[in-house]
Amino acid sequence: MQTLKNVAVIVVLNLFVLTSNAYVLDAKPIAEMVQKIQEAKFQFKETGLVFGFNTIKSCLYVSGDFAILKNYCEPKKDYPAKGFTIISAQYGIIDLYQEDIGSVLKRDIQITTFSDVLKDYIQAPYNDSSIAGLNGILEKLYDKSGDACWSTNYSWSTEKPEAACSTSDVLHFSDWATETQLMTGDEKSWNVLREAVEAAIIKSELNP
Repeated sequence: MQTLKNVAVIVVLNLFVLTSNAYVLDAKPIAEMVQKIQEAKFQFKETGLVFGFNTIKSCLYVSGDFAILKNYCEPKKDYPAKGFTIISAQYGIIDLYQEDIGSVLKRDIQITTFSDVLKDYIQAPYNDSSIAGLNGILEKLYDKSGDACWSTNYSWSTEKPEAACSTSDVLHFSDWATETQLMTGDEKSWNVLREAVEAAIIKSELNP
């Protein structure tokens, strides 16, 4: 009987640990995030190679609530790909990516890490973030292979637009999918999105 009691206690404790470590996966509005980026005051931090990029450097811009990597930043030239990695305590890690693949300009929005997961690795304010520090976090998250959502105007597998997640347990996915499919599916809307982020970080260079 004592053994059964001990087993019961262990089971309860394990359930408590699993519950306390459970993450809330919330696909938050991209437009809302961009508005907060536009309201933030950024400073240019440095240029360097980011985890996952072998030869083309990224530029890091930081504020209290955001760290933004402008990828394909240096050496300066017109690359077929452009992108931002947006790191935010509130929104998680969001990748905005476009690439000219010949037949189409592929446009992607991806939640690579949800905000509730990210808080275990980095916390705001982000003003003191560095590329070296972020690389360590990005590599750990890559090895973890956590849940993600993506939205694209061109899926490699179907050659059609697609919005999906690696899990069904994502809050507000339907709204996120509708919003991001409009952004990736329309070139004008996509350019407005990308240029809004670009303008916000460029202000930091004009007003250091």
